[in-house]
Amino acid sequence: MGLLSLMDTILEIPLHQVLDNVPIDHECKAVLLGATSRLRPFYQLMLAQESGDWAAVKVLATQLQLGEDEVSASYWQAMQWARQVSSGA
Repeated sequence: MGLLSLMDTILEIPLHQVLDNVPIDHECKAVLLGATSRLRPFYQLMLAQESGDWAAVKVLATQLQLGEDEVSASYWQAMQWARQVSSGA
């Protein structure tokens, strides 16, 4: 979801048009378009982590029964994966 959330800006077209042409499940599309989704808390956690809103990270991690260390480690792994994919490594 993270990389897709920026595609409208990168491609300079509305996000719904981007998502119409990407084979992802309904839940992911819904959360990216701002609709209710069971993935919304995870998306909010990702956004809080990205923006350094540590108070929100703590609250959301607790609600999702995740440890803050686990969230940070998972975020780091996701960023490493994204770098590898985008660099073609």
